[in-house]
Amino acid sequence: MKNSLLVFPLCCLLLFQGAAIAADQALEQRLQRLERRVGHITELMLEVQALKRTNRELQGQVEELQHAQERLRKKQRELYLDLDERLGRLQGGVEPVSTAEQPPAPAVAPAPVSNAGGNAPRPVASASNPAQEQAEYDAAYAWLHPSKRRYKDAIAGFQAFLVKYPQSTLADNALYWLGESYYVTQDNKSALAAFDRLLSEFPDSDKVAGALLKKGYILDAMGKRAEARKTLQQVLDRYPSSSVARMAKARLKHMSK
Repeated sequence: MKNSLLVFPLCCLLLFQGAAIAADQALEQRLQRLERRVGHITELMLEVQALKRTNRELQGQVEELQHAQERLRKKQRELYLDLDERLGRLQGGVEPVSTAEQPPAPAVAPAPVSNAGGNAPRPVASASNPAQEQAEYDAAYAWLHPSKRRYKDAIAGFQAFLVKYPQSTLADNALYWLGESYYVTQDNKSALAAFDRLLSEFPDSDKVAGALLKKGYILDAMGKRAEARKTLQQVLDRYPSSSVARMAKARLKHMSK
């Protein structure tokens, strides 16, 4: 009887210990699961932070690339301007000369240009002082020099020249370089207007080829691909052996990609 009374408490104690051990094991398992979840959350947070940091770096790189692209676009236009100047010299276009080297003004009015080819005659300069007219043209053109590149001043100068000397023999050149000045400053609408005016008023000018080429470039930049192709094709058809034709052909090839 006494032994039975001793065994019962002992059994109860063992049962309680077993239950406590089981509870401790269950709690340990729960803690381990929680630790694993916390570990996953921490890893996710670190990944998110890393992605945010990468995103900021990429945004900075995109902004740098945009600025670089803008600089390259401006540089490209300036190179076009310099190339046009060189082409003008090679093709015999009228370029500015120093006023110190100006020939004396003729005593009589120049003879009208022959119209044997059926085209409209070139307008005769209306200025009474051709040397002064040339000097004012030179002053506007000088702002385009690579050492200055003051395109707004050039625009103002050519505009003033065209208002003052609308019938000048230099008017077509002034219109062309006015268009180029607008083109370099990315004012495509004004550049296109200047080139269209040149093509309309001076169809026989030696600047027509360059004006058509730049018109094609501008139309392409505006997204008017069909008009751009038509204009560039005119350059190929009318000036097949010229340097501008090679440039037009290269642009057409680039547009077809």
